[in-house]
Amino acid sequence: MRALAEFIMRGRVRAVLITMVGIPLISPAALALVSLRRGSSDGLMVVAWALLPVVAAGMSGYMSPLMTGLAASHFAAVFCGALVLRSSRSWGAALVAVTAVAAAGILLTAQFSGGLLQSLLQAAEESGGGQAEQMQQIFGSEPLATGYLSWISAITATLALVLGRYWQALLYNPGGFRQEFHQLRMPLPLAAVCMLVWVYSLVTQDYVFWGAVIAFPMVVAGIALIHWLVASRGWGRGPLVAMYVMLVIAALPLAGFLCGLALVDSWIDIRGRSAK
Repeated sequence: MRALAEFIMRGRVRAVLITMVGIPLISPAALALVSLRRGSSDGLMVVAWALLPVVAAGMSGYMSPLMTGLAASHFAAVFCGALVLRSSRSWGAALVAVTAVAAAGILLTAQFSGGLLQSLLQAAEESGGGQAEQMQQIFGSEPLATGYLSWISAITATLALVLGRYWQALLYNPGGFRQEFHQLRMPLPLAAVCMLVWVYSLVTQDYVFWGAVIAFPMVVAGIALIHWLVASRGWGRGPLVAMYVMLVIAALPLAGFLCGLALVDSWIDIRGRSAK
């Protein structure tokens, strides 16, 4: 990982090449690293070159409007999140920015592609194997489809930003990322609003994933609190592995628990109380 990060930071051309290759997680993380370390001018150049083949493929018909919009939204969310994190040094603000840009990108994609549900069903029909019927059962409405893709886009963009920040700390501030992430805590008013929206979405089936999108920064804050708790108690990696496995198996129920935990932390400051 360190060798790759050093390669990216040796020059703009290398950073552009890594980003243009389109390796999942690695390419957007390269964009995040450049934007975090060198600012908006270099980051904007990298994201422009990264989007060039995407836009070209979309305009020539080699890439569907859905895939073009998803790729563009992903890079835009990573870029904006990195700039917010660089200027504010606040993971809370960065998470809100990533989530908002990712959701806005998906909504714009839905607008220009004629609806995400229709695009997903069309792609499933072209692939065959009866996937269209399964897709229709899973996503019975347009809000469900847009909410789900916004949620996935926010997750993947955040993972890329986390990796980029980790690379930056690895090169220039060893141990800094761990300390920074462990202190992630959302402001109480924002935490309360996110929790209310999350609870409301649970009783509105079409918007359940939109509730998960709004609550996503809180979920990450809950994960950060668990990381801090495990590290401070010296429990090893076992609890963290179990948590991430449960996030894969039962994402939405565990997300609700993590939101509640983050809300309690925003209210009473668990770390501060334990330090007294």
